Amino acid sequence: MLDDVQVVYYDSNDKQSVYRGQHITEKNKDDEAQDGAYVFGAIYQSMKDRSAKLKHHLNLTEGVQVQQKITGCEMLDNGEQALVMFKDVFNAIYTDRTLYYNMTHFTYDAGKLLLGWDGMRQAYERTLYENKNVVMRKVPPRLRLIKKEVSGGFQVSCLAFGFYPRHINMTLLRDGQPVAEQELTGGEVLPSGDGTYQLRKSLEVSTEELKKRHNYTCTASHLSLDNKLDVSWESGAERVHLSTLSVLLVMLLVVILLGIFICVKRRWSNTASQPTFPLQGWTPT
Repeated sequence: MLDDVQVVYYDSNDKQSVYRGQHITEKNKDDEAQDGAYVFGAIYQSMKDRSAKLKHHLNLTEGVQVQQKITGCEMLDNGEQALVMFKDVFNAIYTDRTLYYNMTHFTYDAGKLLLGWDGMRQAYERTLYENKNVVMRKVPPRLRLIKKEVSGGFQVSCLAFGFYPRHINMTLLRDGQPVAEQELTGGEVLPSGDGTYQLRKSLEVSTEELKKRHNYTCTASHLSLDNKLDVSWESGAERVHLSTLSVLLVMLLVVILLGIFICVKRRWSNTASQPTFPLQGWTPT
């Protein structure tokens, strides 16, 4: 992973490392895949052996067991590694203390031990160079305040989507004051599937609260924005608009019925006022 972008994964069935993203040449790609197969294969086998031993030690015979490893390093100002850290986790349990190696005071004759690792370091550096525009890009969020009628009131949802990087500050305000987090649902940043992220926070507004005509505002700040984004909604406004619309419809219906009544009455009056003529051939006596 390069930040949150996957650049390579190891296929344990084919025993190959598969690269994603841009690469300079096919030759470089093949060389990196060969080095990656060696390096990632060694890591995979080590984790597999460790998982098997822990399953036996903890007497785990059912279910899915998870072995995880995290590795990191601290860099000096000159770009050299100073401190390397390894941590292993089994089923979310820290089975080992974190191991640290001070690279500035540690020398050894590796022999063939590091075969392939130097090539992988070059591959990582090249991958960082080729993908830096992807992980360093800034995509501003789009903000929506969604109202949905539910049983007993409304659900107000604050939705930010289409943003990158994933860190964002989004708050739902009620009359200018932040709504307590325990009143909200959601709040987890999720991938959108297109390389961007989304975040939703929702609040249930009861019928009693609607009568108070609170003003709700969704506000968000992000690295891509110079100023905050704000979207507002006044609760109860929909009910006022609905009542106004109902009155207008009733008035329109009354006008239509009155117009029909006037037209019918005029037509009846015209018919009644027309003179009657004697039938042809009729002779008065």
